[in-house]
Amino acid sequence: MPKCKWTVDGQFSTASAYRAYFLGQEAILGAKCLSKTRAPGKCKFFAWLALHDKCWTAARRKRHHLQDDDFCALCGSESESIDHLLVGCSFTRQVWHQLLLRENAASLTPTTQDLALAAWWTRGRKLIHKKSRKPFDSTVVLVSWAIWLERNARTFNRQHRTVAQMVDHILKEAPAWVHARYKTIFSISQQQSAAPSNVGHELVPL
Repeated sequence: MPKCKWTVDGQFSTASAYRAYFLGQEAILGAKCLSKTRAPGKCKFFAWLALHDKCWTAARRKRHHLQDDDFCALCGSESESIDHLLVGCSFTRQVWHQLLLRENAASLTPTTQDLALAAWWTRGRKLIHKKSRKPFDSTVVLVSWAIWLERNARTFNRQHRTVAQMVDHILKEAPAWVHARYKTIFSISQQQSAAPSNVGHELVPL
């Protein structure tokens, strides 16, 4: 009987095949965070595609000669890569700023120096208390998914939301995630009070 060369005892298993396939491959930054993040499956899958730069943004479509320009659907001034859309875009940064400002955590807002989703995400979670990291992770996926849907609405349906409308939409979506057992930082504050909360004190360094 043939024996598996990937294990000491020669026995095949799914785990051994997984390890053999990924042996020597460089880990994707942010993948570990995402694997433990609680979020709807379709949203996590989108985040996985984003971390692997597999989303069909304007920049990617242009590279494949599917369109002539690659301007961002949200700001209209820069190349629309997935990292630009989710952290680098001025529209996205305004949305994040308004959301985090409510939680007294505006210091976590992506800046012009944040050029990649994974780098900003992993850096941001190091600045907050351990008990708040899972809600923060879910929030990153929630907001990123909302930004992607807004991009698609503008690209394909010519529908636009303002920054204020996006913030309102995301805050209304957060309770639905709670009912599905996906806790976000906004869910915590809404459970405590309808007014802006002090949850930010748990999100930023003491």
